[in-house]
Amino acid sequence: MFLFLIYVVLSTSGLILVKLGSQANSIQITNAIFSFSMSFTTIIGFLCYMFSFVLWMVIISKSEVSYIVPMGVAFTNIAVLIGSKLILQEQVSLGTVIGTCVIILGIVIIQLAK
Repeated sequence: MFLFLIYVVLSTSGLILVKLGSQANSIQITNAIFSFSMSFTTIIGFLCYMFSFVLWMVIISKSEVSYIVPMGVAFTNIAVLIGSKLILQEQVSLGTVIGTCVIILGIVIIQLAK
């Protein structure tokens, strides 16, 4: 369970940091043919997301896929919704709230069925 919580935090942080980094000043690498630009925040976001992926592979290898994948998707989606509202100041519609409640209901059903 501890690894799962770390996964959700890293995955959510990675997504939010990449979004924040897309709005920030960037590091540029340019030569005659190629130009690449990325902010430090985006780089940290990619690292968080990369570590969350590696952790996810460990979690999947030790868990029932039919149980852990829906839980991972659900908790990550809920955490991203909360983070995007609190950190990115994004608007949350009624449909999004209803969808989140359906996700939470799904988590409860999965827990009861286990």
